[in-house]
Amino acid sequence: MCKRLLIISLITLFISNNIFGQKITGNIIDSETKKPLPFVNIIYGKSNLGTTSNIDGDFTIESDIPVNKLYVSYLGYYTDTINLNSYVTAEKLKIKLKPKTYNLEEVVILPGNNPANRIINKVVESRDANNPEKMNSFSCTSYNKMIFTLGKDTTNIPDSIKYKKSKLEKELENHHLLVLETINEKEFIQPDKYNEKIVASKVSGFNDPIFSLIASQVQSFSFYNDYFEIFDKMYLNPISKGSTKKYFFLLEDTLYNEKNDTIFIISYRPRKGKNFDGLKGFLHINTNKYAIQSVVAEPMERDQGIIVEIQQNYEYIDNKQWFPKELITNIVFVDAIASSGVDNYDMVAKGRSYISDIDLNPELNKKDFNRVELKVLEDANKKPDEFWQNKRTQPLSEIEIETYRVIDSISKAENLEKKLSGLEAFMNGNIPVKCFNLPLNKLMDYNSYEGYRLGLGIMTNDKISRHFSVGGYFGYGFKDKAWKYGGDLIINLHEDSESKIHFSYLNDVIEKSGYSFFETTDLTTTEIYRKYMIENMDLIEKYQVSFSFLSLQYLKTKIFYNQSYITATDDYTYGSTLANSTSKFIFNEIGLQFRYAYNEKFLETLKAKYTLGTDYPIFYGNIIKGTNLLDGEFEYTKYEAKISKTFKTKTLGKTSLAVAGGLIDGEVPISKMYNGHGSYQSFSIEAENSFGTMRMGEFYADKFLSIFFKHDFGNFLINTEKFSPKFAVVNNFGIGELTSKLNHNSSKPIRSFEKGYYECGLLINNILNQSFLGYGFGLFYRYGPYSYLKTADNFSYKLSLTIGL
Repeated sequence: MCKRLLIISLITLFISNNIFGQKITGNIIDSETKKPLPFVNIIYGKSNLGTTSNIDGDFTIESDIPVNKLYVSYLGYYTDTINLNSYVTAEKLKIKLKPKTYNLEEVVILPGNNPANRIINKVVESRDANNPEKMNSFSCTSYNKMIFTLGKDTTNIPDSIKYKKSKLEKELENHHLLVLETINEKEFIQPDKYNEKIVASKVSGFNDPIFSLIASQVQSFSFYNDYFEIFDKMYLNPISKGSTKKYFFLLEDTLYNEKNDTIFIISYRPRKGKNFDGLKGFLHINTNKYAIQSVVAEPMERDQGIIVEIQQNYEYIDNKQWFPKELITNIVFVDAIASSGVDNYDMVAKGRSYISDIDLNPELNKKDFNRVELKVLEDANKKPDEFWQNKRTQPLSEIEIETYRVIDSISKAENLEKKLSGLEAFMNGNIPVKCFNLPLNKLMDYNSYEGYRLGLGIMTNDKISRHFSVGGYFGYGFKDKAWKYGGDLIINLHEDSESKIHFSYLNDVIEKSGYSFFETTDLTTTEIYRKYMIENMDLIEKYQVSFSFLSLQYLKTKIFYNQSYITATDDYTYGSTLANSTSKFIFNEIGLQFRYAYNEKFLETLKAKYTLGTDYPIFYGNIIKGTNLLDGEFEYTKYEAKISKTFKTKTLGKTSLAVAGGLIDGEVPISKMYNGHGSYQSFSIEAENSFGTMRMGEFYADKFLSIFFKHDFGNFLINTEKFSPKFAVVNNFGIGELTSKLNHNSSKPIRSFEKGYYECGLLINNILNQSFLGYGFGLFYRYGPYSYLKTADNFSYKLSLTIGL
């Protein structure tokens, strides 16, 4: 009797676990590409219960009722029915879906209200409550992995022709080009403060963890803001306010889960005739708080040979908050690698991020948050294999293990680590040569006064000491036929506060009546091209010592003292009479410069710090006191200020505004005044924040105000697959007064522009593009009190050269 009871008990236990507690697992892939398919809809049971696959195509179903069939559907693929009775086991199923020709634009619009719009409007209403970046705080850990491999589009090759793989393709069958992994610890606190640390980094072939920045920085962390960032470009979010007027939404399917939630699958794309930087893809919307459960998105238009797709999967954490759990980034760099054959190869990057250790609204210390939003820790690249085995969400595949072995050996043989270090230094404007850096701007330069200038600069780098740098430079201008030279000693006092003392000497040339602020060169702005057009320069010999530091988190300050000997290179002289006038002047100055950029964010590697910008205005200021101490000949005070801001609108592009002004209290020669900041030549490169129709040295002032306005419409006006120019309008205004024209002697008239200087312009950027460079054309027109009688003289023609880094 006991034996019988035992058998019945075992049978009952078996039934309860295998029928009434059935577990089904599997993986869903594309039948042709063999790639895993994320967020596939899987329906089971009589009540149409459903689930979705994760970012790796994996799914798990645990059901209390028997499941005999699975109905598998996915946007752009044929629906498949899986009969579980034909399988020996319902675990580790391999489901292959066949793709079909699917075009989001081929839809039938029925009369009446679009039900998808109603759902999207509810999502928009609830987005602040569901947005993790609207919480008081959170913390989490992410494991990030990205592989780089080779790709080649063979879809257009007829089946009758057997495709023969190249030698390179065969070599890469067993390993990738690159594998990188990171462990990131992320903290967030209001308002919009991140403290993220890369605590571990592992890159095939490289010890330097700079590559680790790629894995987690390609896409925005949350899909709830008005704009979504993909590969450093902003796109209008389909769940932003008013999105139903810009996007077309289509309800594709409806699922139900065991929690009695409804999941709506909605596809989206920009409406026809709406030109803006938009996305296409589909959303899974859960009626629990009308939150995003998953999203697939890619730019509607390909951006300069780059194809990007992102995917995000969310989970409802602690029954309180929807939170990202899995992120996918796929990037294709079209024709990135040259081939000896007819076609080139695509570079393909595939990224995965798995988020864990989620803590909602933890108590965080505000002192731990500063300007550095992302930092690579010094020991990030020193973690042992045991550490990685415990942190990986799944073991490395055989091909990934082989990648580490092969690329590590190639890197050692080709000395790739040293080349990477040189590339990073090059990005910062230097060519490293052992323990020295050669500044690029000292090797070759150009302006209209010196013509081409060749030379050499040399500074010690961190291999000698991180605490100081010393060096010098020389150069020769082929137009003015003169040598220039100088030297620098920089002492780094404190790294976190960026405190340093800088001793410098130069015997060089400087723009006559120019002004500058405490700012670094930004290669993405066209303002850098103005220096090539400068025609009026003075000789200068200058000794200076300065102390710079960071305070109040966002305020950079420099205090300086200098003595300079300036000589005019034209026939200008200064003096009450011709008899006592001179073209040589001695100035002694004590000054203060500052730059305030609230909420400016940075990412920091082991060797450098890179700005991520700020959404707030940036303020610059100079206060300079001229003194007659130590042979100084002039007493005066200069007050100078500048403010710049870029405004983004949802569909009309972005507006850039810069306002600069200066005032001199005291009598000084023109060398210390302000020129009009023109950038005119008969045909030249457009330089923003300058007057494109104003002749060089045309106007001078001892007090001035300039306003530079530019609105870039982007692709709003014309946006086709093969032709996508970007239109921008410019309107600039300046006014300047010369308080006293006495004591200034020159054969050229010295004019001010107190009546107001006006110009407008039209730029057509990106008519042609090559990689990150865009070429276009601009036309500027001068009008108002200082316009010329001859209409043609008021026009200025510009080459537009934009850099999209």
